[in-house]
Amino acid sequence: MNNRPKSNRRAYQAIASKLTEKINKGELPDGSRLPSERELAQMFGASRPVIREALVSLQTSGLIFVREKARAQVTQLNNPVFMNQLTGAAQSLLARPQGMTDFQEARVLFECGLSRHAARHASPKELERLALALARNKKAIGDPQLFAKTDVAFHDILAEIPRNPIFSAMNSALSEWLMRQRTIVIQAPIRGIMRRAYRGHEEVYQAITGRDVELADRLMADHLNSMSEAYWRSLAAGAR
Repeated sequence: MNNRPKSNRRAYQAIASKLTEKINKGELPDGSRLPSERELAQMFGASRPVIREALVSLQTSGLIFVREKARAQVTQLNNPVFMNQLTGAAQSLLARPQGMTDFQEARVLFECGLSRHAARHASPKELERLALALARNKKAIGDPQLFAKTDVAFHDILAEIPRNPIFSAMNSALSEWLMRQRTIVIQAPIRGIMRRAYRGHEEVYQAITGRDVELADRLMADHLNSMSEAYWRSLAAGAR
């Protein structure tokens, strides 16, 4: 039961809301320090305990990081608290009927869009990073655990190419689920599954370097649909 006076609850919530607005507007950019507790208390005409509650609320939301004897710092979208919240939401959705199917469909739309963007806009340096990730993925064929990690790394780079923090956050939130799905597929008794997954990456990479937007889109969809099919076959085989 919450025994705090309602006025105090309203006060810290209002302050947290105002600070959140400043962060979202960029007035308090990523990595910047908030004013001290004393300065915030003067700014908002509130007591320091109320300010502390507002800061705890922002930290719980993943917007700031509070360290002892230091001013609170605005955190980036890829900080662990923020990612854990997104991952938790993803897990809740996955637990629903048809949740896995819904995620697989969403992933196809998301990653096909990333592939189209990469084919149009990836810089030579970004293509080099993608090539390196592809080479590591090929080298990992035969090692299920390492292959799953290098598989995820290839897709991570695609999500970073647009330089959009929302895409990176979405991708990071999906990473835990994607790793589990890949592990199930790769360890399944399906002949040549790792080589097939690698070949899908290679074809997407070639379309991207060839600047063929439509082909990159189609090949990514083919690759993901092939892996989804393998996933369901793996589950069905395990249930027998």
